[in-house]
Amino acid sequence: MKRGTVYNRLYTPELWEQVNSENKELLDDFLIELKAQKKKESTITQYYYDGRYILIYILKELNNKSILELKKKQFRNMTLYFSDKGVSNARVNRLMSFVRSMLNFAEDDDDYDYDNNVALKVHGLPKETVREIYFLEDSDIQLLRKELKKRKEYQKMVLLDLMYDSAGRRNEVAQVKKEGLLEKSNTNVVVGKRGKKFPLIYFSHTKESLKLWLDQRGEDDIESLWVIMKANGEKRPANYDNLYEWTVWMANLLQKVTGKDIPFNFHSYRHSCMENMKNGTHYALKEIGKEKMELEELKLLAHHSSIAITNEYLRNDQSDLILEAFGVEIK
Repeated sequence: MKRGTVYNRLYTPELWEQVNSENKELLDDFLIELKAQKKKESTITQYYYDGRYILIYILKELNNKSILELKKKQFRNMTLYFSDKGVSNARVNRLMSFVRSMLNFAEDDDDYDYDNNVALKVHGLPKETVREIYFLEDSDIQLLRKELKKRKEYQKMVLLDLMYDSAGRRNEVAQVKKEGLLEKSNTNVVVGKRGKKFPLIYFSHTKESLKLWLDQRGEDDIESLWVIMKANGEKRPANYDNLYEWTVWMANLLQKVTGKDIPFNFHSYRHSCMENMKNGTHYALKEIGKEKMELEELKLLAHHSSIAITNEYLRNDQSDLILEAFGVEIK
């Protein structure tokens, strides 16, 4: 069974060109207002992607109407459409939160004749049960990277290696720029949760895949490490959602290669890096002269504010400890 649903294909540059110009203008004005409020650049970027997604939906499903003309029923149907397409409840609720915020802005701005934000009356979808994290063994990582290398999928190989080496979050890794990566062992400074700023570190496997990818990519004036390469040779920067798509693709590839159900997702990289650093199986431990990493070191690697948070990222070993101590297996 093929895993994952890539729902971000809704966007194409051609569709974006066709979007109602009034809707685009409202989105632009809203983003300028967020900038004036000193919102984080990463927050504004995410609002842009969410807004683009919503406006293309309106283009395709609602005859490209002005978003200011939509009724409560149409917003409710919008949430059902996204949910049916495989978008998580959390993402649907975030998209609708964006809609409510932008329409609140339209209500308050004198340039827009709008005074009835009906999206506020649309209830959010219920919270989903938290998905169990699938921990990738170091051997899983190495098998997948070997297959990516054989297929010359070097950009995906970099993503796998950098995520597994750095324990970075998707938003952090999406900010990595290509400049100078081959001459050092850390990225440019990225902005993480709560505005923390730090570089991501990496080891020999990432250095190898970076060299392969940058040679394959060739010269261009795009700063980002991540690009979409078109059949005609044109390139454009990849985005946050593309990294998700590539992970879905890699999860399907690993399942195909092993013949086993390996339901890893984007969270698995970070959790697996930390778990394998803790249990002594991460390949990079030999390079840094350690048998394993202690909790305090993992806390620093993950940029957590407390060891309690770090501990939640690791596999629950209580059953194994009880079995080892008393010979009693927990079932």
